[in-house]
Amino acid sequence: MYKSILSAVLLASLCSLSSVEAHDASLHKGKPTTGEVVSIAEQDLKLKTATGTTTVTLKDETKFERGDQTVTREELKPGQQIRVFGTKLPTGELMAREVLLPAKSSTPSHASHADQHKEGTPPQKGK
Repeated sequence: MYKSILSAVLLASLCSLSSVEAHDASLHKGKPTTGEVVSIAEQDLKLKTATGTTTVTLKDETKFERGDQTVTREELKPGQQIRVFGTKLPTGELMAREVLLPAKSSTPSHASHADQHKEGTPPQKGK
């Protein structure tokens, strides 16, 4: 009985991992700031966190990763859940050292699926 309870707890914890957590944060120094990208400017971005909106400063040295791959800053999009490793200044600003982006989804979103069937277009078989 204990094995089945333990198995259920383990399975539930594995299923609850978000796509942002697909990358092992223990490979990075410090504790990340997690949140949703609200807006992106040339040298910074606004990140909505559990405690409010934070300005994240992006430098030329800032590294961007998606899973085990290095990506460019251009991969950042509003609405993404990201994790930022860096230095928090007394002003509340976060100087980003590393930004971890969510894994790309291999399945189309509901919105893109709905767009395919606008204006009475019948669904195509096999899609």
